[in-house]
Amino acid sequence: MIILECRDDIGSKRDRNIIKAVPCISLISALSGIILVLIISASGSQELGLIMTVLFSPFVVGYAALGVYSFIYREKGLLKRRITAFILLVIPFIASLLLVAITSYAVPDIVDSLIRHMPSRISKTAAIFLSVYALTAIMMFTSHGVISTVVAYFRVYTARIYLSMENLKNDGTDSRRNKISRWVYDIPNIIDVDRVELDPVPDDEEFPLKLFSSLAFSIFALGLSISSYVFLNPIFQSTFTLEEAVLITIILTFFVPVLVIPWFITRDTGAKIKSRARDYYLWNGMKKRLYQGLFTVVIFLSFFMISMYIGFDLVRTLYTYAGYIILTAFLSMLYAFIYANYYYRGFKKGIVDSFNDAKQS
Repeated sequence: MIILECRDDIGSKRDRNIIKAVPCISLISALSGIILVLIISASGSQELGLIMTVLFSPFVVGYAALGVYSFIYREKGLLKRRITAFILLVIPFIASLLLVAITSYAVPDIVDSLIRHMPSRISKTAAIFLSVYALTAIMMFTSHGVISTVVAYFRVYTARIYLSMENLKNDGTDSRRNKISRWVYDIPNIIDVDRVELDPVPDDEEFPLKLFSSLAFSIFALGLSISSYVFLNPIFQSTFTLEEAVLITIILTFFVPVLVIPWFITRDTGAKIKSRARDYYLWNGMKKRLYQGLFTVVIFLSFFMISMYIGFDLVRTLYTYAGYIILTAFLSMLYAFIYANYYYRGFKKGIVDSFNDAKQS
């Protein structure tokens, strides 16, 4: 019990520190990006792809730095450390092999650009392996930074949001906060809110494998929507180089979990509105707002057909797209693993405990 209390204290302190740090990190990242863009513009470069890459890259660096702090003060993982180490070594190895196969045939210019920044004695294959493992380290710390930020804010504020929903009205006099809640959770106007209850998912498994697979798939699907828009949009194809398109989509995918994790924790806490008619689970509304599988298919097919009509090199584009899919799948699994292994149970317990304490007070 003493150990658990100490961990709760560490988690609360970490949450407070992260909430204080995030505005500063975001501001510094934004200013750094703007300064770098001004420097590049002053040197005569006006390429949109380069400008966007330079503008958003500081956010990755900032949240990776926050991730170092979150990693040091993380909660104990559900899996043993040697298993975690094995996973973090083997998955990048597999991703590297797949990228070697794809880039050897499709996008050698991207690999050549990597080699230019490495000693001449390093082969293309070694360059890919080194790049993937370096990217893995960046991904790991950035994922800790992004996830810990989501966890900190939602663990502190979610219970208050749930309780405020008990004051929802259907006469148009809701407060601004309740109007936002109604929109985010897609709460129908016909529901007369009686009260909000939590019915958390039991923790039966040592490692929540279903949560891991569902979260990884959802991050991957939403990331795929973003990549479809960038890779197959004719406007971006004529504006960005392949290197810039890959970098921009990877940077954007780093922050996709910010949209996905909230409705997963809403589902796992079992938050629901009790009314006279029927129970309304809040996560269903969030899912409608944030993710639609059909959306990905429609975007992909639409831009694919447009690109084919205009006459772009679709074979090369799709091979590059396949390489990005591998990286997105890898990033999705890494995010899902870190969340499920280190944050999920403490996150859920913190929200449920805060909600029950507020109910009783």
